[in-house]
Amino acid sequence: MRILVLIIGILSFQSAFSQDQMFDICPLKVGAEIPEANLTNEQNEAIKLTDLVSEKPTVIIFYRGAWCGYCTKHLAELNDIKEEVESLGYQMVGITVDQFSKIGESKEKAGKEIEVYSDSKLEAIKAFGLDWKVDDKMFEKYVTEYKLDLEKWSGEDHHSLPVPSIYVVKDQAVEFQYVNPNYSTRLKAETLLAILKTL
Repeated sequence: MRILVLIIGILSFQSAFSQDQMFDICPLKVGAEIPEANLTNEQNEAIKLTDLVSEKPTVIIFYRGAWCGYCTKHLAELNDIKEEVESLGYQMVGITVDQFSKIGESKEKAGKEIEVYSDSKLEAIKAFGLDWKVDDKMFEKYVTEYKLDLEKWSGEDHHSLPVPSIYVVKDQAVEFQYVNPNYSTRLKAETLLAILKTL
């Protein structure tokens, strides 16, 4: 009985913390063309996503921000396979809702290898159908209990985040996508490598 109560408590906490909006997204599907979207690099220079992925096949990693331990840990794991991914002909880029001045923190925590771009205005995140809004109650919980102010990180007041995702793009079209509203579950680096070898 005590175990059942504990399980119910954990599920209730996860539900309250995650919000249902995460599960209402409509992500860009395999076969879709890459949409136009403006990103910003660490030097606050505008970069078009379509130009970025036109250079070579690309692995795009959408993540919440440098404040997210799950995200920076995942980036670090992906950094470990960066050379192998590049040997297969791909480049790897990260896209975060953090503003450009926060990009350095993500790169430092992840090993300073994967190039990261800011999408603080949500152009790419919305175009890929990955955005969800943190409601007012959860926003206050972030600020008061977790000392996390999303507005300071993004530089915007939209209170939106991307569902963590990985897209593989070739010839301006989606070849593979992994999207999981459960932010604690990420695509393993070795699984991504295996998938890239089949594309």
